[in-house]
Amino acid sequence: MTKNDHIERVNEVLFYIHGDIEKNFSVDELSTLVATSPFHFNRIFKDLTKESLHAYIKRVKLEHAANLLLFNPDATITHIMHEVGFTSNASFSQAFKENFGVTPTKWREVDIANENRDLSFSHKPLQVKICSMPSFDVAYVRHKGYDRSIKMAWLKLQEWSLRQGIDFNQQRMIGLHHSNPRFVESAQCHYVACLELPVGKKFYRSGEIGVMCIPQTFCAVFSLQGVYGDLKKFMDVIYHEWLPKSIYEKAALPSFALYLENHFINADESFDLDFCVPVRFK
Repeated sequence: MTKNDHIERVNEVLFYIHGDIEKNFSVDELSTLVATSPFHFNRIFKDLTKESLHAYIKRVKLEHAANLLLFNPDATITHIMHEVGFTSNASFSQAFKENFGVTPTKWREVDIANENRDLSFSHKPLQVKICSMPSFDVAYVRHKGYDRSIKMAWLKLQEWSLRQGIDFNQQRMIGLHHSNPRFVESAQCHYVACLELPVGKKFYRSGEIGVMCIPQTFCAVFSLQGVYGDLKKFMDVIYHEWLPKSIYEKAALPSFALYLENHFINADESFDLDFCVPVRFK
């Protein structure tokens, strides 16, 4: 089995993990999905992600819980615990403290993200609409690190689209934000670069390039313009000011950017995008 085969299998498993944060997948279950033995798949997974499958799933659940604790202040800790697949308050509290250094209750009280928040864009009026976003069939590349290195993921998609006969510049670009860079170290943040696929032709995963459907989502959609670095500031205002004061709470799916202008590949690092935050009524 080649390294590309390994990457394809890991990508498929990551799709299942991130698609259902609440579910507690077992190694046996996930390895069966990609027709690999549990022992062999665990070794492949750790080799490519630098984490065991169990550790990765646990971290993703806890990072998502940390987001929900801050963004959904009216939700109970028990409710959030169930949202990420924990069944015991004691085990959830212990795992959370091991990962973040404080209990879920203390996380809310102290709000560790406070010291890193940048609310300098609070004065900027937000253009927001609440609507249902359609599903998107996309090719994608996963990237670890939230910084200028994300450009490499877009270049990989650009090279792949050329080989597939797809006009890269005519297709919608979408960025999935799996991590919050305010309390997850930037180098550890997970980002997914996605290119919407042309209708009418079947495309298949190949090496680092995966294929998936981003599901239809009910979102708060913010029209934002700026330059590299500004999106984090907008995100702080959206998550820590607009969302808690709204009648909505953050839903489980990751937020995503629909790029009109992509700051990771534009020479002047400017962006024009719709930042879509999946929400539901409180």
